[in-house]
Amino acid sequence: MGLAAWLCVLAWLVGVVWSDRFLLTQFCSWIPAIALAPVALVAALAARARWSTLTWCLVALCVTGWWFLVEQPWRPGSGSNDGLSVLQWTMSHDKSERVKHAMYIVQENADITILTHGYGVRGTEEIRDWLGPDVHPYKLGFFTVLTRLPVRQLRPIAASNDIHARVIEIDTTEQLGQPLRIAAVDLPSSLDRSRWDVARTLRKWLEDRGAGPIDLAIGDFNMRRGSAALASIFPELDHAWDRAGHGWGPSWSRSFPIFRIDHVLVADWLEVLDCTTADPGIGRHRTQRVVLSGQRAAGGDGN
Repeated sequence: MGLAAWLCVLAWLVGVVWSDRFLLTQFCSWIPAIALAPVALVAALAARARWSTLTWCLVALCVTGWWFLVEQPWRPGSGSNDGLSVLQWTMSHDKSERVKHAMYIVQENADITILTHGYGVRGTEEIRDWLGPDVHPYKLGFFTVLTRLPVRQLRPIAASNDIHARVIEIDTTEQLGQPLRIAAVDLPSSLDRSRWDVARTLRKWLEDRGAGPIDLAIGDFNMRRGSAALASIFPELDHAWDRAGHGWGPSWSRSFPIFRIDHVLVADWLEVLDCTTADPGIGRHRTQRVVLSGQRAAGGDGN
């Protein structure tokens, strides 16, 4: 038991150090620290020597501390709603209950809503009534944009090899002081697909196809928060959860959320007032919501 437990700890450490830069270490990087706590406790109970028991108790304490203090799946408190709200929902599931999906979106009432795989739901009467007679959903391949704000540009970037990205520019001058350029992203989920290669491909496409500066990147990246591959795609952006996350952060799976694979990345000039995930009561992903202000550019450090 002791050897098997040490191998588990070693695999986790490999994932922490090398992240998903290589395919082998990518698998290790998906090991949640909290999963090692029961392994360590069982090893402590099975240990015959007192020093071994104490060592495994210390390991259990360390990985639990890492989970809550470094990975930070939960943060106390709440943020402000007095800003521009953006809601994102990865809807890669059966949407036969279209009205139920639509009512959740209407109740959230975000200024900008971005749906991935939102087919069927975007055309419901509930969505049309909520948007109003002069506003229609914007359809961009896998993505749907719902907003009453003026949309200035819709630009395709990637729709190949399970890598999907679109750039959306929305006039948020009144709310943020300047337009908001959003990259909507949906990346492959196959376990044997190198996240580092996917990130490198998307980054190249963003540069070669003239995506321009991005203020907000949002969607299902299928990469963990803290992933080296994730950081390499938009190195100039910060994770909104690191700025002002509150509540439970992991977004998948909805019924047992332990991994944060849906992300919101923000530019330095944006102040994040709140960043949360929520259970929509249906589907496989939790929704993510961020509240933004443009005051950080003028106000210095913001949060």
